[in-house]
Amino acid sequence: MHRSVRFGRAAAAAIGLAGFAPGTLAAESTTVWNCQDVGQSQSQPLGDREGHAIMVGSVSCRAESGPLAGGVMTTQDVWEWDGPKATLISFAGVVRKNSATLVWKSIHGKLELTKTDRKVTGWTVSGRANTVLAVGGWAPWAGKQMTWTGKPDGPASQFMLETSFN
Repeated sequence: MHRSVRFGRAAAAAIGLAGFAPGTLAAESTTVWNCQDVGQSQSQPLGDREGHAIMVGSVSCRAESGPLAGGVMTTQDVWEWDGPKATLISFAGVVRKNSATLVWKSIHGKLELTKTDRKVTGWTVSGRANTVLAVGGWAPWAGKQMTWTGKPDGPASQFMLETSFN
């Protein structure tokens, strides 16, 4: 479950990152993010059945390419685990860059651990989010929906997210 906690943070980061750059609405809409867990999130068993737990996490990301390149995102997420799969309960984030700010809220998300020889070897995550506030150069992204995906990248607490407006 420890890797899954790291993933939850990645998912949160991915959701908020979905391409919010000034003047790029009609052009490029995919942003690639380099993310890292902030602090250490832990799986918290709920006690009603084996493998049922929640995880709360925080993530910080930097947009490496795409319309939000140079933007910094912070997120907070909550996942409900049922064995090796998790469903998003809550996920929101804020992206900042110079005089632009974007706030997003996830509307759907799923996370699944991948295993080889009964050992966790990674994870996959995906979901959708809505932009609930966008000001400055990112104002045109207000009200837009995005999709996000994520995967491990580097040390255990680091991952890559990719976000795109639909």
